Amino acid sequence: MPVSRRAFLATLGAGGAGVLAAPVTAPLIHARGREAGGRVLHAFQGVEDRKADRRLAARPGMIRIDSNENPVGPGARVIEAIRQGAADANRYPVLSEDELKETIAGLQGVKSEQVILGCGSGELLRSAVQAFTGPDRAYVAPAPTFESPGEFAKFIGTPVKGIPVNAQLSADLGAMAEAARGAGLVYLCNPNNPTATAHAKADIVAFIEQVGRVAPQATVLVDEAYFEYVGLPGYGTVIPLATSNPRVIVARTFSKVFGMAGLRIGYAIGQKDTLAKMMSYQLASNISQLSLVAAISALGDAAHVATEVRRNREVKALTRKFFADLGYAMSAGEANFMMVDIRKDARAFKLECLKKGVAVGRAFPPLTTHVRLSFGTMAEMRKALEVFRTTLA
Repeated sequence: MPVSRRAFLATLGAGGAGVLAAPVTAPLIHARGREAGGRVLHAFQGVEDRKADRRLAARPGMIRIDSNENPVGPGARVIEAIRQGAADANRYPVLSEDELKETIAGLQGVKSEQVILGCGSGELLRSAVQAFTGPDRAYVAPAPTFESPGEFAKFIGTPVKGIPVNAQLSADLGAMAEAARGAGLVYLCNPNNPTATAHAKADIVAFIEQVGRVAPQATVLVDEAYFEYVGLPGYGTVIPLATSNPRVIVARTFSKVFGMAGLRIGYAIGQKDTLAKMMSYQLASNISQLSLVAAISALGDAAHVATEVRRNREVKALTRKFFADLGYAMSAGEANFMMVDIRKDARAFKLECLKKGVAVGRAFPPLTTHVRLSFGTMAEMRKALEVFRTTLA
């Protein structure tokens, strides 16, 4: 079904809310006063703009490489677990919650009391913002990075310090540590979304130690959403630090390598008392029965994860060669996506690609000439690259 340029322009950017199927009738979070009302409107505008964006990406026949999703989805074992788990859908999922936490704890070498679950890692990030920040306890993160926790911090009146990434599009760890003075929460996505750059474990450990010296009151949350995809030498998890240091938390998700973004499940690891502060801002039974059994099954399917990592690596190699041959600079791509400096307006490029049936990532200021590209299947990527060739030309 063709879409006119006028329709695209009407539904993207500041006018994104125009394509919503139903109006927002009331804010989900109540606030008082003109300033609070402004924060509500700003928060809804960002959310609704992205919803409009995803509605376009979900049109029939569209190649969807815009949201860092796994194009393959969960493995056959997970699908079967969901089918069988439906028989228990009439029961509250307390036992499955315990089973999943015990499974995660066993795999990560921690205690089950050091694991909490979330509705995707997004709920966990938001609860960390609520637990550790406030008007006098700032939120510190790279700029750009995953926006959700920073947007929520602004919504609740927390000062936000965005520290620009460096020339290699990597988080400036030294500058972030200095900015942490007086802060409540320091967020580090490793690899970083949207830049797909990563730091070695030794660098993260040194960063956490530096933050601890200059800002002993600050909590550091390391988001390892794309952990399994990383090929950087020396890269590794800092989960051991999260269990030994009460000011460190590690977040993981089932949305990426496990292909379960639509099932909305993630987890965080840290000391029991640290996690308790976050749990007070979470819903009880926040994960569905089907998501829980799916996650338990996914953790036991190492072969599917290995296959997905190999597929992603092959598609990434094809994509990187394409842009390298054309002379475009790229980020390291240490994830299931990468960033490319296309040397033109990223938003305009997105619009042109959408008209040709390919959905790519939105612009991430201040990197307005960089486009974020998720890695689809090999067949999808070959088609997308031909669209990029003509669009860039």
